[in-house]
Amino acid sequence: MKKNNSKPSREQWKELYDAAINIRKIAPWEHLWDTDLIVLKLPDYDEPVYCSVMGRNKECYAIGVYPGFEAVDSFYRLLESQSGDMAEYVAGFEQSCLICHFGDREEVRPEDREVYNELGLRFRGRNEWIYFRTMDPGYFPWFIRAWEADLLIQVLQNLAAAVTPLIRGEIKVDFDSGETIVRSCSKNDGAWSNDVVKQQPRMLVVPQLIVENEVLMAKLRKCKRTAARLEFDVSYLPAIIQANKGVRPYYPQIILLADRKSGLVIDQSLSGKDDPLEENILNMLTDYVFEYGRPASISIRDRHTAAYIGDYCKKANIELIEGKGVPVIDDVIGEFIRSFL
Repeated sequence: MKKNNSKPSREQWKELYDAAINIRKIAPWEHLWDTDLIVLKLPDYDEPVYCSVMGRNKECYAIGVYPGFEAVDSFYRLLESQSGDMAEYVAGFEQSCLICHFGDREEVRPEDREVYNELGLRFRGRNEWIYFRTMDPGYFPWFIRAWEADLLIQVLQNLAAAVTPLIRGEIKVDFDSGETIVRSCSKNDGAWSNDVVKQQPRMLVVPQLIVENEVLMAKLRKCKRTAARLEFDVSYLPAIIQANKGVRPYYPQIILLADRKSGLVIDQSLSGKDDPLEENILNMLTDYVFEYGRPASISIRDRHTAAYIGDYCKKANIELIEGKGVPVIDDVIGEFIRSFL
């Protein structure tokens, strides 16, 4: 599908807001939790589109749209993190989705009001102001583009058609046991159907950073082994960087290497959007090994972090520990967060 990155047209905005207003009338959040994903198989998309309905807890009303396997993986990463811990903070910056918000007046921007005025829309009250944002890893939530408006129109229209039979009691879905609604279009006659199916667990394979410099790795393996146990992480900082007005802001990334026993940060490096992140990661680890020797182990947060240094540690014969947390780095990032508040 060719992606039009221009601003949505008036016709697109009209159709999109009509679909969103219809969703608000249906109020699917009265029947679904945000973890009850609805699956849409749209004709122009090779991968399914996943919908998360927020609002059952009466705090945040929105429709989250995750187009494809990689996008929904970011949803599951957030879901797997424990509420309030640093893993949730890290996963929050990695979200890849479109959001239809039903928010409050103070949340909307002048750009949203321009669309309201053009369409003659009027909103009043809490959780009534409709606006749309796109979320990409490492970027500040931003205004949607034409192709995203087209996708949202299809999604909201089909989401309404998928959940209406559920709301009316015409179909029953046991979300707790892994069932969901899959709405799809027949390739034969173009007819749409809603099917209750059991979702199959799917773990996205995260691309690994492969170290191809075998000469370097041979030198690293000859370095002495020490008793040091380190922590490593790559995270975003809540510092909004915007090169020029109108250009989408982004969040810088920080690379951290810390000593698990002493609680001290050994090295850190800040990377902007155009900086060679992967090269900086490998250089940091290599500089440490040449100066101090190979550590006994390096602890990481999760499989996403392993994608950066898994191959490096394997070839350098360094134990990689996943799943036991990175408490030293969590404390450091927590201090960074508080300094930006």
